[in-house]
Amino acid sequence: MGIVIVEVCDINPASALDLEQLEEDFPGVSAIRTPCLSNCTMCASTPYVYVNGELLANADREVLLTQIRELIQQELSAWESEF
Repeated sequence: MGIVIVEVCDINPASALDLEQLEEDFPGVSAIRTPCLSNCTMCASTPYVYVNGELLANADREVLLTQIRELIQQELSAWESEF
């Protein structure tokens, strides 16, 4: 199974999302909350996460969650197609 890492800063509005549910919904996903992702200007203004190093941001957290799920599916599908 592939691995997808979703990272969020503890103080970013995106940290209010239930990212742990992604771990249950998608085997191979790890949600990591960190004290700082060194992106303070964006963190203060916009909900964002990194998915396998790719920045995803959206002012609407529910839309952001949908984008996260879509990218996870793409990442897992790409990994599975290699095997």
